[in-house]
Amino acid sequence: MAEKKERIVQIKSEEEPHGEGVLHITHYKKSERIKRAAAVLGLCWLGAAGSIPIVIAHWVLVPGFLIAGPVFGYIRLNQATVKEHISGRCPVNDKDIKIDMEPSEELPKWTYCPACNKAIQLIE
Repeated sequence: MAEKKERIVQIKSEEEPHGEGVLHITHYKKSERIKRAAAVLGLCWLGAAGSIPIVIAHWVLVPGFLIAGPVFGYIRLNQATVKEHISGRCPVNDKDIKIDMEPSEELPKWTYCPACNKAIQLIE
């Protein structure tokens, strides 16, 4: 089972005092990472098989899916932790916000508040 963890982060603005938020992280065990890698590999190869009947495009799609499967599978296999999102309060307008994170993103990070569109910095 994937283990969910939370970490406290600071949400800073250029002009306002900083606030706090929670970074939600999922840690995957080796067996779960293998399952996730096999799933993405299977989906890519299913896409390759499904694109065979497409007349002209199959010359690009089939090799593309066949190559992308192992590449994306390798990336998923080596992804032990996934940063999901940060939830907290915007220091500018004091509203609840949720900022989605890409798995490869690292903190500190500058982004924009989804509520007021002001620049904020996320710091661990």
